[in-house]
Amino acid sequence: MRSVETVGPRITVAAGRVAFAAAVLLLCSVGVFPFYWMFVTSIRPSTEIFEFPPRVLPSADSVFTPYLTLFEETGLAQWLWNSAAVSIATAFFACLFGAMAAYALSRFRFRGREASQVALLATQMFPAILLALPMFIFFAQLGLLDSLFGLSLAYLAFLIPVAAVLLKAFFDAIPVELEEASLIDGASRIQTLFHITLRLSLPGLASTFLFCFIISWDEFLFARIFIRQPDNWTVSLGLASFSGEFVTPWDQVMAAATIITLPAAVIFLALQRYLVRGLTAGGIKG
Repeated sequence: MRSVETVGPRITVAAGRVAFAAAVLLLCSVGVFPFYWMFVTSIRPSTEIFEFPPRVLPSADSVFTPYLTLFEETGLAQWLWNSAAVSIATAFFACLFGAMAAYALSRFRFRGREASQVALLATQMFPAILLALPMFIFFAQLGLLDSLFGLSLAYLAFLIPVAAVLLKAFFDAIPVELEEASLIDGASRIQTLFHITLRLSLPGLASTFLFCFIISWDEFLFARIFIRQPDNWTVSLGLASFSGEFVTPWDQVMAAATIITLPAAVIFLALQRYLVRGLTAGGIKG
């Protein structure tokens, strides 16, 4: 027969695990519920959207008509393509140029190095609306208005400094001896950067890419100012266009929001293992 002294601690440990699992489940439910409610509302008939008390579960009359209407009667497919092109290009080049700047700040000692780091951080102190007018005038002179290329350049102006600051922390954690060994073996500085430093910084690159992608995907202010033609709209502009003066089709709004959320979720899941390594390890130097 097991003694009370042995059974008691085991019950306490089991109860603690159950309580911890319940707390995690509760937090996950709180995080997931808005997305669930968004989807349920998108397939709910218009007559049931404003019912009180609201139904948590989908009704038997749930339909997927709003999703069909979006692709048949709106330019959602084109808006998704535009946002994907701008966001992927912006995130890629922000990581590329940001990595070069971060590498220079991390590995080289030069006059004005500290001032350069402060300047990169200072760029994030300016409200975007403060720079909107001068950038609009400048882009108009260059003929970059109503252009996805111009919109991507506007995003890069803000995201390259962010990428440089984020990646510098990862480069600082990589032992310099690895790069010196590569240089001794005959590799150039550029080859060392791409084959050694960046390869060892994959978690940081994944985190930075995802951050830049989400910022570009969700951005509204500059897209609203620089883009005019509906064919060049991004998803944020397209979603805002559903708001009518007298009537707003909330089922279509929620359906569009559900579709717009999916690309960011897919990229997050694809880069999840790198993100976890980046957040837990914070680099490779022990």
